[in-house]
Amino acid sequence: MVDIEPYSYTTFRSKPPNYMTMGLKKLDEKAWLTIDKTYFDFFAARKALLAMHPDEVIQVTPDGEEACEELLDEVVSFLTDKYPKHFDVFERDGRKYIRNRIIKEEFSLQKPYDAHPLEICARLAMEDFSILQRSEFSSQHYLVASATLFPAGWRLCERIGKSVSDLHGPVPLWKSKLSQSVEHYFSRLNDKSCMERSTFFIQIPTPKAPLADYLFVQKPQDFFSGTINRLFPEYVVIRRERQTFRRLPKSNTVVFTVKTSVQRLTDLGEEERESIIKEIEAWEPDIANYKGLPLWKRVVFGYCNGGRVSVEDDDLESDIGSLTKVSEAD
Repeated sequence: MVDIEPYSYTTFRSKPPNYMTMGLKKLDEKAWLTIDKTYFDFFAARKALLAMHPDEVIQVTPDGEEACEELLDEVVSFLTDKYPKHFDVFERDGRKYIRNRIIKEEFSLQKPYDAHPLEICARLAMEDFSILQRSEFSSQHYLVASATLFPAGWRLCERIGKSVSDLHGPVPLWKSKLSQSVEHYFSRLNDKSCMERSTFFIQIPTPKAPLADYLFVQKPQDFFSGTINRLFPEYVVIRRERQTFRRLPKSNTVVFTVKTSVQRLTDLGEEERESIIKEIEAWEPDIANYKGLPLWKRVVFGYCNGGRVSVEDDDLESDIGSLTKVSEAD
């Protein structure tokens, strides 16, 4: 287990922000990247996905190569400064390496690399990374590189190279309203205006599914691969995302990170049960449908409001059991 102090992540909001504002708040730059007690479990899932789906979890365009190298420098510098007990840089035979003491891996920090710089970032951190670059011709930002091991209902190979306005095609209100706000924000982003936000999904994973399988969601309907017609609170998983936005100074690109964590509905405290209901009720109708509200509303709301439910323990085996009550670290 990673022996570090917990980081207080954003919980559900009893007074949710307007959906159009995206719920942005100023980034605590000392918490740009965080590790927590689930590092081993999530690392195993990430390692499995990199082995099984290498071309589906990492994509880099020629325009993104330089920024990936810069990102690796930033990630290594951050992790070694913040977590010196777990990460350090050393020299061997005239070459620099980053050592991950948690899982006992090391990677060269000089060419030729042991793996692509973006893959090294994905193997060191718990976050997924996406890099967006502004085009001088269209003045829009384009996705030029991404290590997305835990997609939330989309395929990376279909998004790489696309502009911000086209990135989230199926998401309600994205192209008509949200994409313009995001593009405007990216254009103004600097080292003084780094931001973060949080969001969550309700997920019904297949019983006994490995963690890697239900974190790797490429289609929205796969959030509900479990037993919907016999749904109990113990089957329901809260999938949270902590997202950050900052700019890389040398390449002038935007780095978007996503840290995914999971928790059983039945592990929520009383205050969180009340807050999650209020936040869900504040969703726009199109967003509620997109996130599958009609499928799970009765069970989730019933449980959070103290309703009586039945449970069948034999169907509940899953990796999620050891990952509840997730804490993050300073």
